[in-house]
Amino acid sequence: MTNSKIQNNQNNIDTNNPIDEYLQCLSYCDIHPKGIDNDCEVICMERHLKTNYW
Repeated sequence: MTNSKIQNNQNNIDTNNPIDEYLQCLSYCDIHPKGIDNDCEVICMERHLKTNYW
């Protein structure tokens, strides 16, 4: 695949996907031995998923 085709494919990616935004938000949360910080996870859900799925 040529560079121009790769760039065109990357430009067509929907950057406003709520699930991708949620997962990106989770990447900033603290990780504890028992899992991801619950408060941070809830904040990410409310910001990125609540309007689309609840």
